[in-house]
This record gives sequence, C-alpha cells and structure tokens, in this order.
Amino acid sequence: MRTSALPLSAAAVTLVLGLAGCAGGATSELNAAPSSAPPAPTESGSAAATPAPTTDAPEVQTPVECETLDLTAGTVGGSDLGPCLRAVVVRDETGTVTISGDELAGTVDYRYTPTLEFRGDLETGAGPASISVVDGATLVDEGDGPIVADLDAADPAQKEAGSTADAYRVYCDPGFIGDLVEAGKTWKVSAARQQVETPDGSVEAYRVDSEAPYSWFGIPVESYTVWVTAEGRPVATESTTAFLGRSATLSQKLSRVGEPVTISPLS
Repeated sequence: MRTSALPLSAAAVTLVLGLAGCAGGATSELNAAPSSAPPAPTESGSAAATPAPTTDAPEVQTPVECETLDLTAGTVGGSDLGPCLRAVVVRDETGTVTISGDELAGTVDYRYTPTLEFRGDLETGAGPASISVVDGATLVDEGDGPIVADLDAADPAQKEAGSTADAYRVYCDPGFIGDLVEAGKTWKVSAARQQVETPDGSVEAYRVDSEAPYSWFGIPVESYTVWVTAEGRPVATESTTAFLGRSATLSQKLSRVGEPVTISPLS
C-alpha cells in the first residue's frame, strides 16, 4: 500500500525548489490497496479432458477510482484523474522511474508491497546523491556516506537528511503524480493516443495537459502534462514550476511496471 507522504518541512520545500523549481507537502492518503492477483486454477477431480494450456495474460482488475474515468471525453477533472493514477500505480506494485531535468536526474526502483520502498540513484546540481527507504528506514547519501534520515532526531545531520529525503520522495514516489494531477482543476485530453518513448520502448498514451496554471501546496505549477494509457496507467510526465522568478522543467518516465525489482538499502 502507499502510506501517507510525510509533510515536508520548510527546509525540504527550499531544497526541492533548489533542485527543480518544484516542491510540496503532500499529505494525501491513497486509500486503494493493491488489487489481489487472480486465484490460481485448481485441478478438477473429474475424468474430463484437461483444458488446453492458454497463454492469455491474467486479468488486470480496474481500481474503483478508475471505473467512471472517461479519457475520450476531451476533458477530465483533476479530482477524478488524480486518484485513478495513484490507484493504478499502487495496483501495479513495482516499477522504475527515470527522472530527467536541469538539476535532477537519475533512476528509482520502487515497490508498494507490503509498504512503499524505493532506492534512487540521482545526479543533482550539487553532485551525486542516493536515497533508500527499506523496512521503514530511510537513508540518504550525498557523497559522505549514508546518513539516517529523521526529522525528529537530535542530530542535526540526521534532521537535515530527513528534509532531503522528504524532498527527493516527491520525485521517487510515482504516487505523487496523482497528487499533482488532483491539485489541478481541469485537464485537457488529446483526441487520439500518441506514441510516447519510454525505457521499455514506445507506448500509446493520451496526452493530458493542465488547462491552466495552478498551485500545489502553495507552489506555482506553470504547466503539467501526464501521458496516460487507455487503462489509466501513467507512463510519463513533464512539469514546469516557478518560484521567486525561477522556472524549471522536469520529466519522469515509468518503465518495468509490474516486473520484479530488488530494493537494496544504502550501505
């Protein structure tokens, strides 16, 4: 499941703005648990002929948050699309986020079961950085070795690492895509699906753009675009945010969705 994101401290907000012109204090909860896998077939005790093997993929359940979503209508409300995107990300359980931006880039492997865990290896304007969240422990390494991230710690280094971890989580946890979309009132959907290049190859997805600038926890979002498959899966985003006269653009691409991942803590 996706647990509530930690409220970002003022220091974390400042850090996120410094990284890519975007920040947040997302505290929204994702109430949808991952859909359970379809039950395995059982053998029949009768003498009937054994059914022929099938290569059909197992049925993927549609989250309740997506049941009334219509991407062919031309427009969609953020309050409808955002929760659906979050629920789909969690239902799919695992994947990789590739981040690209002027001052933040890298890859993040994530897993939502049993709780959110991820490992990110990043490049920032200040140099390389890594973060891991495994078994409830958050570690941050910005070049001097891993430090426990804890906003409530007495140790100033651990407290600062806690702010840093909160900031990076905005980009490492793809559930925040749904949070950012939900904050926008109205979104315009492309009439036809487009080819979107991802690390997995080309994917057909609708382009969904915010119709107007908006704010997310007080941070101005000049524009936000998310590419969404017909099934409601986000495959890529591009956001431009501004603060104190500075504007920056950052993109995310999701890949290896639903595939096994290994989340290793920093060491």
